[in-house]
Amino acid sequence: MMNPARTPLVIAVLCSLLLSARVSALAPLDSLGVWVQRVAARNAIAHDVAAYKFVAGRPIEDPQREAAVLAGKRDRAVQLGLDPDAVEAAYRQLIEANKLLQHVDIQHFLLGRTPSPPPSLDAIRERIDTLDERLLSHWAQLDDVRAAPDCPRQLARAIARQGTPGAPLDDATRIALVRATLGFCPHDGVPAGGAAGAAQNDAAGH
Repeated sequence: MMNPARTPLVIAVLCSLLLSARVSALAPLDSLGVWVQRVAARNAIAHDVAAYKFVAGRPIEDPQREAAVLAGKRDRAVQLGLDPDAVEAAYRQLIEANKLLQHVDIQHFLLGRTPSPPPSLDAIRERIDTLDERLLSHWAQLDDVRAAPDCPRQLARAIARQGTPGAPLDDATRIALVRATLGFCPHDGVPAGGAAGAAQNDAAGH
C-alpha cells in the first residue's frame, strides 16, 4: 500500500511525465515536415474540386488550365530565384496527385455518394494559390534535404507523420501524397547506399 505522505510526490511526477509527453507530441515539425503538411493540404482541396466538377458536369482533365498553371509557376519561380525546371517538375506531380484524388471521388459519386455542396471555382483557386505561394516560399529551405543521401527516407518519414495512430491516412490520401512528392529526392525510394546490408546482398546476388 502506498505511503499517503508520498502520494503528492507520485502525482507530481506523473503530471510531469504526462506534460512532457504532451509537449513532445506538440513539438513543431521540421522544415520537410511542414512542406509535406502543406502538400497534403493542397491535395485535400481535390475533394472540393471533384465535387465542383461533378456537379458542373466538367471533365477532370483540363490541359489548357494545367499548361497555364505550369507557366505561372515557372514565372513565379524565376521571380523567387528558384530553378524553374525543378519547380515545374514538382508541380506536374502535384497536379497529377490532385487529379488522382478527383478520380477517386468521382468514382464514389458515380456509385451513389452525394457530393458536398462545393465552394465556387474562384474560392477553390484562391485556396490553391495561397498554398502554392507558401510552398514556393518554402522551396529554397529544402535544398539541403533534397541533397542529403537519405532524402528518400526522410521524405517517407515525413509522409508517415501526416497520419496518427488514432487517425491514419486512408489509402487514397497516402498514395496521393506519395504521388505528389515524386521527384522531390534525386533518387526516389532508394537512399544513397540503400538499406543496411543491401550492398552485400547485391554482391551475393550478382
